[in-house]
Amino acid sequence: MVESHIEVIEPAKPSVVTGRPQLRKALITGINTYPGSPLRGCVNDALLMYKILSEKYDFKSENIDLITDGECTKKNMLKYLRKLTMDVQSGDYIFFHYSGHGSQVAVNDWTNNKESDGMDEILCPVDLDWNDPLRDHELGAFFTKLPPDVKILIILDCCHSGTGLRNTWKTIGDQSENDWVNRFMPPPPSNILSDPRITLDDAMNFVAPDSVNKNGFMVETAKQGSAILISKCQDNQTSADAYLGGRYQGALTCLLAQSLAENDYSLSYKNLILEINKKTDKMGFEQNPQLESKSTLFDKKFLR
Repeated sequence: MVESHIEVIEPAKPSVVTGRPQLRKALITGINTYPGSPLRGCVNDALLMYKILSEKYDFKSENIDLITDGECTKKNMLKYLRKLTMDVQSGDYIFFHYSGHGSQVAVNDWTNNKESDGMDEILCPVDLDWNDPLRDHELGAFFTKLPPDVKILIILDCCHSGTGLRNTWKTIGDQSENDWVNRFMPPPPSNILSDPRITLDDAMNFVAPDSVNKNGFMVETAKQGSAILISKCQDNQTSADAYLGGRYQGALTCLLAQSLAENDYSLSYKNLILEINKKTDKMGFEQNPQLESKSTLFDKKFLR
């Protein structure tokens, strides 16, 4: 299994490109049509982000890849991630947006020493294979070998939740702000229990070792280099696919777009995440969108 992961995720070596203006490249993904557990707002999220990038932040349409639903197989997502991270140089901007289900699986031999709670966070392609998911470590590998000073922004409008192992779903169907679906997809018990550190309590709930607690909405992390991550919720929370603004959307993408529009699309990452969390609290969602990057990047303007 270790060899197959290394083979799959190895990004192509970036080409040496000189003497051209800054390049802005984006990959935007949105998945509604999951077999057995469909969502409703993810394609809308993807279209909204495409509109914002192309109209407000000077991303050319030929440099934006937008893939949705059946296009978002693991193989295809890896292919487009390779394309996104090729032919870049210092000063270029790389943007990745994912809207869909998120989950966790037990660590494998490759990731065992990297997760204190014995669980890997994953993105869920439309053809999700619980034995070969798209782990966060695979995603991160595409961005670690880029040239110095490439600007990287990643937005994950999904769920990465340990407590979501005791997840419940709420589907009202009345097209109001009370109508929401959880974006957490529960893994099979057999996968969870493959890690010997996971146990069952008397109520048959899964019990995992404590993960590293993240305090607050802004997390300083030097290991990401110049990458900035905006995630829909902290790693011990679930998140919502809801009816907002007259259509189904992810709460993070919707509130991010609102916050940017209210501030003439000129807002620092620090102030952006604070604005989003104010709106999240006001609407009663039990999730805390989070910003992770070097602290020196907190005051940089969004996509500037």
